[in-house]
Amino acid sequence: MKNKILLGMMFWAVLWFSSGDRGFAAEGKMIGSINWVGGFITAVGQGTADSSSNRVLDQMMATRAATVSAQRALLEIIKGVRIDSTTRVENMMVQQDTIVAQVSGVIRGAQVMKTDTQWIGAVPMVTVEMRLCLNEDQCHTGKSLLSALDLSQRPEPPHVPPQRFSLDPAPAAPPAPGPPPGTAPAGAPPAPGPPPSAAPASAPTQADRPKFSPFDSSKPVTGLVLDLEGRFFERELLPVVVTIGEDRTPLTVYSVKYVVPKVIRTDGVVRYADSVDQAKKNSNLGDNILVIPVENVTRENMLIIHRDSARKIRETTSHGNDYLGNAKVVIADK
Repeated sequence: MKNKILLGMMFWAVLWFSSGDRGFAAEGKMIGSINWVGGFITAVGQGTADSSSNRVLDQMMATRAATVSAQRALLEIIKGVRIDSTTRVENMMVQQDTIVAQVSGVIRGAQVMKTDTQWIGAVPMVTVEMRLCLNEDQCHTGKSLLSALDLSQRPEPPHVPPQRFSLDPAPAAPPAPGPPPGTAPAGAPPAPGPPPSAAPASAPTQADRPKFSPFDSSKPVTGLVLDLEGRFFERELLPVVVTIGEDRTPLTVYSVKYVVPKVIRTDGVVRYADSVDQAKKNSNLGDNILVIPVENVTRENMLIIHRDSARKIRETTSHGNDYLGNAKVVIADK
């Protein structure tokens, strides 16, 4: 624990001395936000410096102070980013010294989007806007937060169902055997089957079955959209999708364990959109997209889909079409 605290103090000490005492002492307010749809975190910092006879030096000092302020705002936002339903980035930083060092590195390498200087008399007021990417695929600039966290080896939370919904094609049922020879006279009509009321009580009715948006079933599906249909879901880096089996056993349909580790490190597990229409415009999904309705969200923040939806995913991922393994998945809020 002492090592973690010392490492954090060393990181901010470097920022302190690199900024210059005059500028850092005049550091102003910090503002920041996370854009899950765009895949980046934005932070704004302000700084000023004591007036001297050298306006160029004063502006440099104020710019350094504003940069440090923006970096600190980035850190505060990053610490609150939700990894899964039980962990935020701050928890990982407390647990691992290496994560502290790596997150500090990506903060120092964050992209400066805009710098604005205003002079109030002889005193400079500098505003710096910085951006840090959640993943490399969406920003293409510098290191990303996902590369610093390296979540590919992270274990799933204990509430995630250990049993998985099989995505392997179900084997064809063998034909029912005919009656043994001699048990019925030739040409006799077949025995009547069970009445319709004998169907299992748990069998879903047509009204219960999910409705799928049109897609070209003659071509491979290129991506998946999970439609929340207005249900509340707290966005996180490693969401989990489950379904309920025939025997009411919860089964995991999609999680970090389904994705290729290299993809997790660079692109993550999921993208987000504010609507299904917006999700369909995501170039990562391709042009033949399967839209699945979300039936509910558990108190652990897991998405529940219908068994028929899980079967549709199995059907469209057969024959090596591993769009789940390549994280071609978007969660749409509305």
